[in-house]
Formats: sequence, structure tokens, C-alpha cells
Amino acid sequence: MPRIPRLLAGMALAAAVLPMVPVSPASAAPLPCRPGSGPKLAGRDLTRAALPADLSCADLRGATLDGLYVRVPLDGADLRGASLKGTHLGNAQMAGARLGKADLSEAELYYADLRGADLRGATMDDSSPYGAHLEGADLSGATLTRAKAYSAQFDDAKLVGADLTDADVYGADLRRADLTRVKAPKARLYGATLIKAVVRRADLRDAQLYEAVMDGADFRGADLGGADLRNVRGAHLAGSRGVPKDLPAPGPACEAGEGQHYAGWDLTTVTDFPDDLSCADLTGAKLDGLNLGSVKLNRAILRDVSAAGTTFRSLKGADLTGAHLRRAVLRSADLTGANLSRADLSEAEIGSSTLTGATLAGADLRGAEMTSVTADQADFTAARMDRAQLGSGRLRDAVFRGATLTDANLQSAELRGATFQDAEVTGLQADYAEDADLSGSTSRLGAGWFVFFGITGLIVFLIVLGLVVRGTRRRKAVRKHLAERAVRFEDARRAQEENVTRLGEEIDTVADRTGEVDWNAALDAYDAAKEALATARDMSDLQDVGTIVARGRKALSRRR
Repeated sequence: MPRIPRLLAGMALAAAVLPMVPVSPASAAPLPCRPGSGPKLAGRDLTRAALPADLSCADLRGATLDGLYVRVPLDGADLRGASLKGTHLGNAQMAGARLGKADLSEAELYYADLRGADLRGATMDDSSPYGAHLEGADLSGATLTRAKAYSAQFDDAKLVGADLTDADVYGADLRRADLTRVKAPKARLYGATLIKAVVRRADLRDAQLYEAVMDGADFRGADLGGADLRNVRGAHLAGSRGVPKDLPAPGPACEAGEGQHYAGWDLTTVTDFPDDLSCADLTGAKLDGLNLGSVKLNRAILRDVSAAGTTFRSLKGADLTGAHLRRAVLRSADLTGANLSRADLSEAEIGSSTLTGATLAGADLRGAEMTSVTADQADFTAARMDRAQLGSGRLRDAVFRGATLTDANLQSAELRGATFQDAEVTGLQADYAEDADLSGSTSRLGAGWFVFFGITGLIVFLIVLGLVVRGTRRRKAVRKHLAERAVRFEDARRAQEENVTRLGEEIDTVADRTGEVDWNAALDAYDAAKEALATARDMSDLQDVGTIVARGRKALSRRR
């Protein structure tokens, strides 16, 4: 290849006259030349060519180097769009190289020096940059699916939108790296250093992040659903999305709200919760129907959560103010010191639970099953406890001031020191209750009497209603009968009116033919029939009209 010596000479000359160009980071050595000013090999297929001894700053845009063993320096080389599939670049010197949109799939890049390199949009699927130096490199939009980048140095690197799906990045140094919108589902990042890294809106679902160091890392908007975060250090995951599979155990003295933030989230589709969500913020979260019996929620914030029918066990010191817990299952739960003010616990199962020192002021406990609870010093002020079952419970020094205990059950309960001032205890069952002092409470008429008077009133009402209905029916029947009789009378009257008219016509006919009939009797009968018809008021009057007409007709047939 006769041109190679001339190219090398030109490169040496350029190195002598061109200014030194520094690269980022500051730790990277300055380039000896301007990128692209070296050997001009753009677009060349070099798979069978003998490479120059030095390709620093070479113009290799679009060149093909697939499968080659490259041992020559490539610092500052312009390899944009080049094909390096399966190329052996182990320990390669490529600081400041331009590899935008280059194809490095399956390339061996172990311990390569790529400090400050431009790898934007590069394809690095199945590549092996383990132990590589990528400090300050720009890998924005690059794809590294299944890449072996463990123990690599990514300090200050940019991986915005990069694809690390199923990649091995464990033990890598990613301090101050920009991982915004990075796609890393199922990636192995355990033991990685993420100090002050930006991981906003990243996809880390099912990723392995255990024992990673995360001090100062920003995870806002990152999806951590199913991620393994055991034993991580310095994690502050506020603003992240998704529920990790495993989380570092919160400190025994953590403050409420210091844990995970799931305020307002709908978690009803989550199937695998961490074992410990103590001190988490779940304000207004939707938890309906979930089984959280194995999840610790001590000192968690659960204000206004929707958890109808949800199972809980560990809620020590939790804040459940205004929580919707209708028919929730809290059997044998630890609610020591919990705040359940204004919570809806109607028909909840709280039997054998510990409510010592808990606050239930204004809570709705109607129909709740609370048999054998331990609720010493619990505050039930103004709580609705109608039909609540508290039999055999221990309620020493509990406060029921202003509570409604209508038809509640406190049989065999320990009530020493319990206060019932202004409580409504109508129908309260307190048989065999120990040290029960209901002084200051009020009791209205028993529910049994209300039932009795209610039934009696209902019977009287039904009787009166029956009489009214019967009278109404009778009046309707009378009106119907009168109407029918009026119709019959009118029909009969018209018939008699026609009868009288025909009599008059018969009289006229007979009078025209002969004077031998009893003329006066016939006329008298006709006049009488008309007068009787005019004054007829009932069927008997109409019968009289018929009789008179018959007498007139008889007179017409009788000779004088």
C-alpha cells in the first residue's frame, strides 16, 4: 500500500504544526492532533488491509473494520458511522474518538481507553466494554443491550436515553453520570457507584441494584417497579415510580415520610411488595383488596388511603387519618399508637388486635368486629360504634367520651378507668364487664320499644288505610251504579217518548178515518202520557207512562 507512508508522514507533520486539543474529562490526556486530520481512510473497507502503525486522529468515517484485531492508537480518530462489528479493541487507545452512530455490536472493548469519546447513537449491543474507561464519554442514545460493561468507569459520562436492557453494569462507576431516560430493565447494576448520578425518568424495572451506592442520586420519575434495592446505601428515591421488589430496611428510628413516596398512587395491580415500607408516604394511595399482611407499615403515612377489604398486620405508629378501611382485615394487627382519627372502619375485622394508645377519635366503627382487642388508653372520642363487638376486650383507661355505642357489645370486657362521659349507650351490652362505670353516659328509649311502637303504629296505619280504601271503593261502586242506572233510565225514557209519539200518530190516523172511536178518552190518555213523561224521575214513573199509553191505544180500539 504505497500511500500509507505518505499518510503517516502527513500525520506526523500535522501533529507538529497543529495546536494541542484537550478532551473531557480533565484526567484524559490532550490529543496530539485535530480529530480527522490524520490518515484519510473514510469509507474504506479495511478488513483485509494492513493498518498503519498509528491511526490517531484518522478520518475513518464510514470505514469497515469488522472483526479486525486493532492494536494501533485511535486517539481522536473520527469513526462516525464506521462498522466495527466484532472488532477486537481490547486495551485500545481511543480517548476523544468520534464514534457517533458507529456499529460496535459484539466488539471487544475490555479495558479500552474511551475517555471523552463521542458515542452518541452508537450500537454497542452484546459488546464487552468491561473495565473500560468511559469517563466523560457521551453515550446519549447509544444501545448497549446485553453489553458486558461491568467494572467500567462512567464517571461524568452522558447516557441520556441510552439502552442498557439486560446489560451487565455491576460494579461500574457511574458517579455524576447523566442517566436521564436511560432504559435499563433487568440490567445488573448491583454494587455500582451512582453517587450524585442523575437517573430521572429512567426505566429500571426489575433491575438488580442491590448494594449499590446512591448518595445524592436523583431518581425523580424513575420507574423502579420490581427492582432489587437490598442493602443499597444513601438511597433517596423520592419522586420515583413503581414499587421495588426489595428495599433497604429503614432505620429503626425513621421518621414518618422518610421512606418511599407513593402518595396518590394506584397500587392495586402490584403483586410483589417489599417486606418493609415503614415510614413510607402513601397519602391518598389506592390499596383496595390488597393483602399487605406481610408488609411492615410502621410509622407510614396512610392518610386518606382507599383500602376497602385490604389486609394489614403491622401498622405501629402509622398515620391513618381519614383512611377508608371499610371491611378491612386487621385481625391480630399491631396498631399501637396508630392515628385512625375519622377513619372508616365500619364492618372491619379487628379482633385480637393491639390498639394500645391508638387514636380513633371520630372514627366509624359501626358493625366492626373487635373481640378480644387490647386497647388500653385508646381514644374513641365521638366515634361511631353502633353494633361494634368489643366483648372480652381489654380497654383500661380507654376514652369513649361522646361516642355512640348503641347496641354495642362490651360483655366481659376489662373497663377499669374507662370514661363514658356523654356517650350514647342505648342497648349497650355490658354484662360481666369488669369495673364498668357508665356514669355520665346517656340512654334513650331502647331499640326494642322503638320496634314495638313502630310495629303498633304500622298496624294502626294499615287498619286506617284499609278503611279508607274500602270506603273509597264503596263510593266508586255507588257512583258507578248510579251512572249505570241513569243510562238505563235515559234509554227507557227515550223508548217511552217514542211510544207516546207513536200514540199521537195513531190518534191522528184514526181520527181521519172515522168518528166512531172513543175520541175523548184517547186524547185524554195522550195528554196524560206526555205530562207523566215530562215529570218522570225513575223507572216506575216510566212504567206509568207505558200504562197510560196502553190505555190510550185501548180507547182507540173501543167503539162508542
